[in-house]
Amino acid sequence: MLRSTFVALLLMIGAGSVSAGVEHRPATVMPCAGITLTASYLAEAAPGAGPGFLFRIDNKTAHQIWLERPVPSSAHWYAQVGNRWLWRSSAGRGGALVDAERPKGPMFAYRPATAPRDPQYLMVPAHGSQQWAEAMRDHPAIAYDPGCPMCDYPGESQYQAVFAYAYLPNADEQEPDLLRCGLRSAPVPMPPHPPGKADSH
Repeated sequence: MLRSTFVALLLMIGAGSVSAGVEHRPATVMPCAGITLTASYLAEAAPGAGPGFLFRIDNKTAHQIWLERPVPSSAHWYAQVGNRWLWRSSAGRGGALVDAERPKGPMFAYRPATAPRDPQYLMVPAHGSQQWAEAMRDHPAIAYDPGCPMCDYPGESQYQAVFAYAYLPNADEQEPDLLRCGLRSAPVPMPPHPPGKADSH
């Protein structure tokens, strides 16, 4: 319980310190109904691009949805210690759990203090889907980085990643169909990673 509380506090701090453009008051969203985010590891995202992930969003609702890029907006790494999976580190913006013990509970969302100057969006049609591959080198938030050498768990070598999206628009953003709920993937198995070799955040 103490570890879960500590993790929740870390995620809360991280959600407020990722960017100077985030408002100081907490912003949270609930998981989406009828919209899912899935991911799988790719040893080669594209020829010569190196490893990455295949992402897919399925929209089973009757309305098109728009997501403000980057999608996903964050990655959360978990290490296996014995028979338990423990939170390791997070990167990116939007998607950290408010309560680490509730994987389907509310998430902290990224909310810009001002409207983006040149926003880029991903559109998913009603009853449709979007699928794309992305290399880690092109998206720092999804880079395979389970944590820093100083905070390794003894005996860890197996990792999983959970990807998320959680964004609340600034009041001046004009796109009316922006998704205002959160998405989280199921845990994505990763190749073994030597302990103590990950870069520090």
